[in-house]
Amino acid sequence: MSHVSQAPFNKIETLFEDDNGCFSVGECLSPVLTWQSRDALETDIEQGPFAEESSYLQSLISALTSHAEELPLTPYLFFSPLPKPADYPTWDSFRAATDRRGDFIGVCDKLEGSKNRLDYCIAGQLLEEMVPRLSSDSTAFTISHPDLHTGNIFVDEDLNITSIIDWGSATAGPVTELLATPGLASSSKLPSVALTATFQAGFSQESPNVSRDMWERAEMMWCFSRVVRLLSGQDLPLFQRLYNLVYKTGVENPPNSRDYGWLFHQRAMTPSNKQLLSKLREDDLTDDEVKEREKVVFSGNKLDRLAVARKLTVMSEMNPGFIGDRRLWRWIEGALKGPIAVSDR
Repeated sequence: MSHVSQAPFNKIETLFEDDNGCFSVGECLSPVLTWQSRDALETDIEQGPFAEESSYLQSLISALTSHAEELPLTPYLFFSPLPKPADYPTWDSFRAATDRRGDFIGVCDKLEGSKNRLDYCIAGQLLEEMVPRLSSDSTAFTISHPDLHTGNIFVDEDLNITSIIDWGSATAGPVTELLATPGLASSSKLPSVALTATFQAGFSQESPNVSRDMWERAEMMWCFSRVVRLLSGQDLPLFQRLYNLVYKTGVENPPNSRDYGWLFHQRAMTPSNKQLLSKLREDDLTDDEVKEREKVVFSGNKLDRLAVARKLTVMSEMNPGFIGDRRLWRWIEGALKGPIAVSDR
């Protein structure tokens, strides 16, 4: 990666190869701007080439918010991350959490409804305010891999990297994209401290002039790129991590997830967001359509599950700090089994 950084570009743009094997550069085709049908958005998203990092980041945020307004969001609910097996003591516990989240989102069309779409739009608004901290005044950009993971890295028997494949959509972008430690285990799992230290040490051997500030911005960029790409199912935890890094809220006492629910609620009360919500509601299902869908989802012997899901829905509507994450699903599991351990509350 350090060798790649030594081939600078003067704009944020994408490499194109013609039928003769010759290369040229043109508009930016970052996956954030093109994947998940974003290249077909009705909203006109600026695609460069970009001469400044800030313009590029603003474009990525615009792609996220336009996606939230126009394209499907299933299976993502901003304030209810997808359950992860590592967060549960057993596989059965994980499956139960997945089912309970499925019941919860099955009531009132939460995924494609206006409330969820507004939450993602507000996330974009908050990301826009972070751009000055995420970007720099540098005019030197570099190629980075669009989706680096263990499946596209080849090594020999001595664990030396022999090749990296799948460079489609590779784009020249901010150096901080290249400096972000690859999430080898999972696209949404934060790299371990050991992996980050190893990556930075190896990079610094070839490029010793990377400043501490650049490494810090690279960590922010790791979270930012995953939030705007909208593929992880962990958008709230990633946003939390990014917010804490940008505003240095402190690792010892970071804001609780519920604090972000209130933050978004306050933003939703602004006149512009009230107007946006009104516009988004035009595409909501009617009450009759919602009821018909619920009948299909909760057919058979699922009336008890429907009752729980409706109660949780009422709670979420009454409490802006409501978060449907592992704490809730483990709490419900404990409540159904018997006494609840204090650590699970």
